[in-house]
Amino acid sequence: MRTITLCILALALAACGGGTSGRKAAETAPAKPTTFVFPEIPDLMTEPDQRLAYLVRHFWDEFDFADSTSLTNPDVGEQGFANFIALLPQALPGDVGAALDSLVKRAAPHPAALTFLLTNAEKYLYDPNSPYVNEELYATLVRPLLALPSVGYADKSRLTFRLDLIAKNRPGTPATDFPFLLYPREEPSSLHATPARELLLVFYDPECEHCQATLQALVASEELAARIKGGLRVLAVYTEGNQEVWRETAPLLPHTWTVATDTACAVKDMPLYDLKAMPSLYLLDADKKVVLKDTSLPALLQRWKEEQDN
Repeated sequence: MRTITLCILALALAACGGGTSGRKAAETAPAKPTTFVFPEIPDLMTEPDQRLAYLVRHFWDEFDFADSTSLTNPDVGEQGFANFIALLPQALPGDVGAALDSLVKRAAPHPAALTFLLTNAEKYLYDPNSPYVNEELYATLVRPLLALPSVGYADKSRLTFRLDLIAKNRPGTPATDFPFLLYPREEPSSLHATPARELLLVFYDPECEHCQATLQALVASEELAARIKGGLRVLAVYTEGNQEVWRETAPLLPHTWTVATDTACAVKDMPLYDLKAMPSLYLLDADKKVVLKDTSLPALLQRWKEEQDN
């Protein structure tokens, strides 16, 4: 799936206001569109921020949510959704809220459009492998759908469960405390009893291939090693409940890390944390408040670089 770049965004903002508009093209060409049709931006709008605000608020004006062909054509519906999501982080919060509200209202009368919306929201905003993953945007988009009678019980149950997880351990809130046993003596402790100026919480499963790759990247990171010397503490918590596996694999982790096991599997099974992808990384401050939720090594490095630059 092609994604919109800053260059494409610049072209869209420049081109949408002039030439043949999507509306005029639709009047002269009855054929179904084969690509997503952007809205026409009024020529009087010349400032980039003003044009971006109009574009996101009116992004779906030319899209027919009753047209199943456009919904199922990936070059039209899905590409349009991907472009839309790529634009939102660059827009002001008020414009983002208005844009999402407009999208839901336009899709709501059409069951196929709601399925389209749920599918692409999950793929682009909720899937941890998406470059656009954004839980806050996902929650803002799907929350109004819970009130729609056309959304079935199964979808509402799934969405409610996800919204509950999203609400947990949000940045700026205290991380949920939980007990664990520490390697190697297996003495009891807990998250909030673990002192650290800064704490990187790593939920892991050594039998997961992706976990292995991420753990190796963390171990090899010179920036992380330097951060540990400066007071960061890495707390790696095994979440799967097989104590023999934990005992066999815990010695393979760096001696500079604190290694623990959640014997009750409360983190995963209750669940206390959203572990939709493993390993799951959380950056906490000295007061155990969440700084970064379900983050990645590149995001950590970027944050630390920005701290140094400031």
